[in-house]
Amino acid sequence: MRKSAHVFTRGFTLVELLVVIAIIAILAAVVVLIINPLELTRRGRDAARLTDLANLQNAINVAVQESTESAQEILCKGVGTATCAAKSNVGTRKADGTGWVKVDLSTQKAVSVPTLPIDPSNGVPYHYVYCADTTGGGAKWEIFATLESEQQKKRMGEDGGNDTARYEIGSDLSLDLTVSGCAY
Repeated sequence: MRKSAHVFTRGFTLVELLVVIAIIAILAAVVVLIINPLELTRRGRDAARLTDLANLQNAINVAVQESTESAQEILCKGVGTATCAAKSNVGTRKADGTGWVKVDLSTQKAVSVPTLPIDPSNGVPYHYVYCADTTGGGAKWEIFATLESEQQKKRMGEDGGNDTARYEIGSDLSLDLTVSGCAY
């Protein structure tokens, strides 16, 4: 009979495994620090905010231009006062003027807004606020939001509005939010 030759395979030692695990952990930590996934998430939410606000601005501008009603009826539909305000985190998403934006966007043919957008976080302090002031026959409105990414925060002070802590869009960015009842 022939004796079979045993082949001995050598495995990894505990020290070798620990060294490899330590190297992988260090590389993972460096990658997380470089990529910064939290900042990327914040940037994504800010991109959604900026897109939402730009789309709403276009829709409201079209509604104002196409309407033959008074500024009060356009910008504060059904409210009955010359000023109105609403927040996205407490108002409905209906685009018929009863939602948090008091402009009837549901009847627009040039712009389609089936439901009003809400802030991706939609809590405190990240939510949208609509404010309109039609006193004296004017048609002033504004929507503002707080941006959270370090990359986009500078836009809040550079948007031309009177509030450097919020990003503002609208027909009059100097709207006095305390007089108009548009508390944030």
